[in-house]
Amino acid sequence: MPADSPRLEGLNEDHARALAESGTEFEPILVHRDTGRVIDGMHRLRAVVLRGEHRIAVRHVDGASADLFIRSVQANIRHGLPLTLGDRKAAVLRILTTHPHWSDRAIAAVTGVSPKTVGVVRGKRSTEESPQSNPSLPRVGRDGRARPADMPERREKARSLLTERPRATLREVAQEAGVSVSTAHRLRQELRSGAPDPDERAPGARGDSPYLAALVAAPPRYTGLAALPSPADRSPRGVPGIRVRALDVLSNDPSIRFTDSGRALLRWLNGQAQGLAAGEQLLAAVPPHCARALTEVMSHYAREWERLAAGMQRTDPVNGAWRAVR
Repeated sequence: MPADSPRLEGLNEDHARALAESGTEFEPILVHRDTGRVIDGMHRLRAVVLRGEHRIAVRHVDGASADLFIRSVQANIRHGLPLTLGDRKAAVLRILTTHPHWSDRAIAAVTGVSPKTVGVVRGKRSTEESPQSNPSLPRVGRDGRARPADMPERREKARSLLTERPRATLREVAQEAGVSVSTAHRLRQELRSGAPDPDERAPGARGDSPYLAALVAAPPRYTGLAALPSPADRSPRGVPGIRVRALDVLSNDPSIRFTDSGRALLRWLNGQAQGLAAGEQLLAAVPPHCARALTEVMSHYAREWERLAAGMQRTDPVNGAWRAVR
């Protein structure tokens, strides 16, 4: 049976024909055991038909239709012909319909969009429904834990109580604010130390769930790369501004954010940007008689960066990685 595909435009005949002409042996397609509906692999199935073959390897899967659609979206995000932004937003809307209790981060991890995009789609969907048909349900994060949708407001109330009534016990604050005792304890430590609450840095990013860990295996979103330069670097014009925009493009590209090598690259670039910021302060303390030796070291590093940049400029975007065309 045809797939319940997240692709709004359906099968891409050109892609299927390219697969058929490639001569490669295909990985088994995923098929729902009960209905025979394809979950992932419609282009491979079409390619086999174009080759004139009558058999294709199949891996059967079980589950509810709503969960199988999520699996289909995940499979199409990870390999094959990429889903368009429109496809992914439509998938967000459909998953919000079947899994409204999932957090924005959990849905973003499945569909390959940002949590902010999921929040916008959720907000539009909420305004189109009556309050009675859209109750404030707890949200299930990527760790499988259910949390109230108004958790930020509850934490803010707990902060206010801790500030106004410093002698109140953690249990009293927790009961009145609607948070756990451990959350009240973290907030009290935060107020004393001035450190941000880890729950707000990465909500729903802790712990493991046997069910959601399989459905929502996605990296945290990397933000702040473009915020590392000094205020002078934020100019929209000039080399610093170009660097800021380029880092922002990289940190929001799904092909970078949702692969191990891409995340490693972001961490490396993040460290380089932080090193530049720290270097300016360290250089101010260098004694004059060390300036010449330090200049030679810095020049050497600069030449190596130029060599890497020149290699990237000669990258073939279609046929290989930059190392192969240096």
